[in-house]
Amino acid sequence: MNKLLINTPQNVNFEYKLAPVGTRIIAFALDYGVMLLYIFSVVLFLRSTNILDGLDKWALYGIYSLVYLPVFFYTIGCEMLLNGQTLGKRIMKLKVVKIDGTRATFYQYFIRWVANAVDIFLSMGGVGLTSIILSQKGQRLGDIAADTTVISLKETLNLKQTVFEELASEHQIVYPEVYKISDEEINEIKDIYNTGYRRKNYEIIKALAAQVELMIGKKSEELPEKFVAQVIQDHYYSFKDN
Repeated sequence: MNKLLINTPQNVNFEYKLAPVGTRIIAFALDYGVMLLYIFSVVLFLRSTNILDGLDKWALYGIYSLVYLPVFFYTIGCEMLLNGQTLGKRIMKLKVVKIDGTRATFYQYFIRWVANAVDIFLSMGGVGLTSIILSQKGQRLGDIAADTTVISLKETLNLKQTVFEELASEHQIVYPEVYKISDEEINEIKDIYNTGYRRKNYEIIKALAAQVELMIGKKSEELPEKFVAQVIQDHYYSFKDN
């Protein structure tokens, strides 16, 4: 199973693509490279500037401990600041989320970070890798404990697929009131609609539907995402020959 199916309170399903194991490994390798580069650069700087000359071993121990702190807190710090992403995850377009697809909390990031000791470092990655492969939701032990998973943000859905893929030449216009919407406005509606699906954010589409209802002056009985798609289609067919 490589997808996580989320059912919203409005009974609308959104699919999240779970992060492939290989992509997660590459993201970790990139993060590890960033940490090594940081350590190498700082140590090289300290030694080349002779700042450490004349210090006793306890002073050196204290300085090097401070130098290593950013590396120690790298993962949890990045995920907090970058909304579930480290630099490696951002490059590979991955993100840590709650199992329901919403943003993870500090406590969940913390649990995942603590579990790195078992998942990655003490087992050389063996425990984490095995858990990801065996878990239906792509979770390592830290994810299971934190009730999180890692999803892929790579584009899998575009506006053409979500709105126009099944349009027929005999399309029936349901909302003739779309004449009230300008070309500029419909383009903006398309962009927001596509963004909602790309981000798997139903609230965006719900708010957009409410705004479109005001724009055309008509209340819809359809689900928000179907209503907006219909309005976009109707506008397209109403003005396609103009």
